[in-house]
Amino acid sequence: MPPLTDTLCLQCGLCCNGVLFADVRPEPGERSPLFAGRARVAQPCPAFQTGDCTCTIYAERPQRCRQFECRQLLGVAAGEIMVPQALRRIRQARKLAAKLESGLADLGFDNRKQPLKRRFEKCQRAAEQGGLAEAQYAALAELQLTMHQLTLLLAKEFYG
Repeated sequence: MPPLTDTLCLQCGLCCNGVLFADVRPEPGERSPLFAGRARVAQPCPAFQTGDCTCTIYAERPQRCRQFECRQLLGVAAGEIMVPQALRRIRQARKLAAKLESGLADLGFDNRKQPLKRRFEKCQRAAEQGGLAEAQYAALAELQLTMHQLTLLLAKEFYG
C-alpha cells in the first residue's frame, strides 16, 4: 500500500496551492532553497506542480512544510477517517476552490500567483469601492457564498 501522503496529498495540494495558506515563513536556521534570502514565500508555492500536486524541491522543502499535516491526513493515519471519505472531502474542497478560481477570473481577479483568499479580498474591496460593473454584483454574491462554504469546510476538515 502506498504511503498516505501518496494517497491523499498527491490528490490534494491545498496546503501548497494558495487555498489553505497565504505564505510560508522560514524557521530559524532554515536552509531550504525556497527562501534564498526571502523572509517568506507567497503561496501558491513556486515549487508546487499543479498537474500532479508534487513539489520540485520535496527533499529540501521547508520545515513548516515537513511538519504540516492536515486533519484529513491525521484522521486517516489515526483510523478515524477512511481514505475514501478523506478523498471525497478533498474533492469537495478542490471543487469549491475551482469554482472560486473561475469566478474570480471572470471578474478580472485572475492573478493565480496570489493566494485565493487574497484575490477574493481584492475583489471584495473593489466591489465596496464601486470598482465592479453593476452586472458583476450577482456573480460576486455567488462567490461570497462559495467562499463561505470553502472557509467552513477548511476550518472543520483541513486545518490541523
